[in-house]
Formats: sequence, structure tokens, C-alpha cells
Amino acid sequence: MNTGMIIILNGGSSYGKTSLAKALQDLFETPTLLMEIDLFWFTLPTKQIDLAQVEPQYYRWELVGEPGHEEFIIHPGPLLTKLMRGRYQAITRFLDLGFNVIADDVIWERPWLEDTLRILAPYRTFFIGVYCAEAVSAKREHDRGDRHAGWARGSGHAAHKDAIYDLTIDTSYETPQECAREIKAAMDGGLQPTALQQMTARYL
Repeated sequence: MNTGMIIILNGGSSYGKTSLAKALQDLFETPTLLMEIDLFWFTLPTKQIDLAQVEPQYYRWELVGEPGHEEFIIHPGPLLTKLMRGRYQAITRFLDLGFNVIADDVIWERPWLEDTLRILAPYRTFFIGVYCAEAVSAKREHDRGDRHAGWARGSGHAAHKDAIYDLTIDTSYETPQECAREIKAAMDGGLQPTALQQMTARYL
């Protein structure tokens, strides 16, 4: 059986990645799985998800910047990094079975990106950058009510810091369905996945 392809949607929290991923998933006739980052994040012990209790071997966090412009920043510890490495290793098992996969992501630091490049090197991998206007993502963050203020801003800056993309999408004012159709149209039009090779040459 031929291996599947993977589409990585990388961007900040509250950028609309999950809604976009679900809309994109519906456009494929071949079996396409959504394996979002939260699926793995919530496998952590409950107290390690609680910012007041989390232990540093999982991650540390800090809030920097002025009120109204603060950035929430996560500093991954070895256990969280191992979990994220295992995430993509697990995903490759489904690729080997012939499933296509859409994975939304927040690449918090360079080692996560480097692990991803190594693990996905044998696979057809599209890196797509998901962007959102700061005012829009901040409002979404507030409306969700389950994110610390500044999480969207901090995670967005971290996610895009080292990434190179095959395509970028702005979710600020278009619906998830419109954004999904843009991605699918680009792929149907012959978009070639070269970002992984470019980043491999630059970072590895």
C-alpha cells in the first residue's frame, strides 16, 4: 500500500487551525485523519495541564510584555518534548497504512521542528502556515475562555519563528471552509511540498 501524505497546519493558538483542519478534511475523497495536537496534549496527567501545578520536566511558562500586549510563552521540558516526538512517530504508522493525515501544530521551539523534519523525511509532507490578525486572535482567545491572555500572541510568534512554508493562509476574515478550499485548490493546481527539504537543508 502506498504511504499517505501529511498536511501540517502550523500557527498560534486561537488561529482557527482546528476548524480549518476539519473543513479541509471534508474536501478529500481518500481516507484522511485529523490528528490534532490537543489529542496528544490532553493525554498528559491532569495536573500537568494545570498551569498552577505543572512540573518543569513537562514545561515552564511565563508571561512577558505589557498588559494588553502580553505574550504567554511555554518553555517545553524533556517530557513534553518526548511526547511531541512520539506524536509524529505515531502519525507515521497511519501514513504507512495509507491514510492521509492533517495535523494542526504549534511548533514552540526549534528542537520540535528538527524532530519533525527527521521523522517525516520519508513522507510527502506539506507545511502550511496559518496566520491571523492579532486583534482577531485575541478576541477569539477571550471568547473561548479557556486560554491565558497572551497565549495566541506568544504561540503565534513561536510557531512561525523558524518555519518555512509551502503555502500560507490567513484565517482572520475568511471562513474555515473558504480557507480550506484555498488549500485544496493549490494542491489540485500542482503545489509541490518543498518546505521540508528547505528546512532540512537549513537546520539539519
